[in-house]
Amino acid sequence: MKRSQLGVRGRNQTQSLAGKRHLLLLAGIFLITLWPSLATAQTSRLVILKLDGLPPDTVDHFVRETDPRTGKSQLPWIDHIFYDGGTRLANFYTRGISLSGPSWSMLDTGQHLQIKGNVEFDRYTLYSYDYLNLLPLFLRGAAGKQADMPGVEVLDSLGIPLMVDAYTHEESYNGFSIYLRGPRYLTLSNALQNHFKRPPKELFDEWTMGLEMGNMVNDELIKELISELRNPKVRYLDVLLQTYDHVAHHNGDRDTQLMVLKELDTVVGRIWTAIRNTPDADQTALVMVSDHGMNTDEQVYSQGFNLVKLLGSPAGGGHHVGTKRRLLMEYSIKALNPFYGLITTTSRDSYYLKGQSLDYPTALIDFDGNERAAIQLRDSDLNLLHILLQQLQRRDITPSLRQALTDAFFVTVDHRQAHWQSDLDDLKEELTALHRSIEKQDALWQQQPKKLTQEEKDLGRDDEIKRIYAQLLRWRVEEQDYSGYARVMSNLLALRRETFDPFKLRIEDVIQKDSLGEQNSIYELQNYVVGIGPNGLVLDASGALDMQRSFVRVNYFSLLQGQIVRNNVQPRVSNRPVEFVATAIPLECLPPGLGDLDRVKDSVVWVYGGEEKQALIFAREDAAGQYSLRYQPIKHLQQDPEGRISLETAAWQPGLPLEIIEDPALSIPAGKADQWLSQWHTDLEWLHAVHKTWHSNGVIGLYEALGRHVLDQGRELSGDEMLMQRFVQRQRRLIETELLVLANNHWNFDVRGFNPGGNHGSFFRTSTHSTWMMAGGSKTGIPAGSVIEEPYDSLSFTPTMLALTGKLRHDMSFAPELTRRGFRAFPGRVAWATLR
Repeated sequence: MKRSQLGVRGRNQTQSLAGKRHLLLLAGIFLITLWPSLATAQTSRLVILKLDGLPPDTVDHFVRETDPRTGKSQLPWIDHIFYDGGTRLANFYTRGISLSGPSWSMLDTGQHLQIKGNVEFDRYTLYSYDYLNLLPLFLRGAAGKQADMPGVEVLDSLGIPLMVDAYTHEESYNGFSIYLRGPRYLTLSNALQNHFKRPPKELFDEWTMGLEMGNMVNDELIKELISELRNPKVRYLDVLLQTYDHVAHHNGDRDTQLMVLKELDTVVGRIWTAIRNTPDADQTALVMVSDHGMNTDEQVYSQGFNLVKLLGSPAGGGHHVGTKRRLLMEYSIKALNPFYGLITTTSRDSYYLKGQSLDYPTALIDFDGNERAAIQLRDSDLNLLHILLQQLQRRDITPSLRQALTDAFFVTVDHRQAHWQSDLDDLKEELTALHRSIEKQDALWQQQPKKLTQEEKDLGRDDEIKRIYAQLLRWRVEEQDYSGYARVMSNLLALRRETFDPFKLRIEDVIQKDSLGEQNSIYELQNYVVGIGPNGLVLDASGALDMQRSFVRVNYFSLLQGQIVRNNVQPRVSNRPVEFVATAIPLECLPPGLGDLDRVKDSVVWVYGGEEKQALIFAREDAAGQYSLRYQPIKHLQQDPEGRISLETAAWQPGLPLEIIEDPALSIPAGKADQWLSQWHTDLEWLHAVHKTWHSNGVIGLYEALGRHVLDQGRELSGDEMLMQRFVQRQRRLIETELLVLANNHWNFDVRGFNPGGNHGSFFRTSTHSTWMMAGGSKTGIPAGSVIEEPYDSLSFTPTMLALTGKLRHDMSFAPELTRRGFRAFPGRVAWATLR
């Protein structure tokens, strides 16, 4: 070979080698950039144990306690799998109210709260959303009228997918849960069959002592989950176990709780063993998560306070009170009816509606959650109009009083006319769009096949068809109910002084039955009309009705927060059952001079702990969706009849709602408490500062529970689509609580059967502190023996699970199938430390 040729060949080899090195370098950079998504993508199967109310501190205590019989941990499987071989998040919290319905909605979606209670009531129609009641799904599902739990239907209407929706029907096993897609008839059938297959003597002994059927469904769910693990197509499995929550409500003793946790430990061991025996064990992750904690103490009986009785009393307004759960339901046969709608507790002390409790309930209470209650009251002006009409229909009143009553009636209507009419016009526009949607849905339903092959059923096609029909039925009911409300409100607004004749009116034609009307303003809640005063109807010097002296009024903030009991015999329990009351108020009602309120969201949370101890919680959101919050101490907030609010700002001091500044666990710069607490901070900064305090993340949670979180649809909507979305948002507004009542420590409002063992629902750390543990095979990337101290909340769970499986990438972009299925950006952080 010639020398020149050797030189060329050498240069080419050098260039080739340099090029290869360059490519390797680029590839290395590419791999490093994508490493988190490539690593987490090795988790090909996700198994989630959802545990109702399981507190991590209780689990930790028993894991570290030695069983004297074995010399091992009291919970050996949990110790082995999650403590030695997995990762635990030591500071994981429910965001918002520590209540199952709201908490699981965030855990299952990764989105802000849309569902605010276990039960919600529509103010206009009194329709009850009962999110925990599973039986109607089975019974209506058998008739093809329902396919999913009510919470799923609500989230679907808002366009919010569940975590399980990241998988196809044949790829997922969704055990019984609050957010269940599709009734599991086979599970229930097999559970009953297996329970009664036992020897006759064993069944007879059980029958004589009382049927023990509580665990039969759980046992069947675990069997099914283990069986489904052998199916290579199934990539997602979850099951909800509620035993600990149910037991801890009634029993606060150590031995009972340990017994339940030992049963759970055995279940964890069975599932882990089954996973290890599958071909893809090294790519399977097992996750244990709870929706909230539990406020239980072996030395204290949780005290019960009856808010239903209070509201039904003369001091509370003499309300006929509607609830979804029957009072003392263990003693009521009617409580067995799963379809029973609103349950009204009649007040014998009603000021003006005696004998009309079934037609005109005037207060609604959701006391689920025990340490909190949500109260809605009928529009105070509707009470006033109702009373005035009753008096005007009397024939024994003087002409001067009749004239004064008529004037007062029309002054009240005129005062509300513009707002009521505007709302009514919007509702009618939405109902027109709803009617067109019903016609389209009916045509879609008619096109569906009436018979399906087994293969189509296996793909979930039967449930898809049920959803079409169920949506059609819901819309038809909604059209009827809201149209009825609109018709009666139109009749009220059509009344004219010149043609007004009260004797020709039926009150129910202008005052809607089974309706609370619009939300009350702060003024109305501070001056709520409940009846005619003790001196009767009084005229002032000008001959007009004296509106203050003629009516009994109630200030519900001072009434609720000021309750005191006399017979408290437990030194560790306060004689005040209510800690504070909270509500949302419109930003535009607040006076100027409250600091930097640029970009503040339109709802502000007012927290009332007494006239001198109050606070406002402001929230704002930046372009990236990052929440910031500010807590402003105030006192003496009042609203006048025209909607103007007056208040006094206050200094940071002990005793304010949430008891922040005096808490020794507060983590902020030393010596700068007032300065730091008075500033805007992101929700993450607040979480770092307060999560270990007694009220934990209550500043964040109060806004999460009472604020409005409207989700962008992410696409252009047609005219009718926009109106239907406005209609759905209206429905979410109509369930909002007016008075969120928080109990003092070891008090509860569960009037269906006060829980002596323990409760949840508050913002106490013991109630919001939740369990999150993960373990997996060698290819999942889940660290072994790791404890993460960084605080996280509910919004992090779904994005972390999707990142674990590679469906959410490190840059927070989605795998293509998630985008197609309607997933949108998550407001919460991924806990990347769990996925190394």
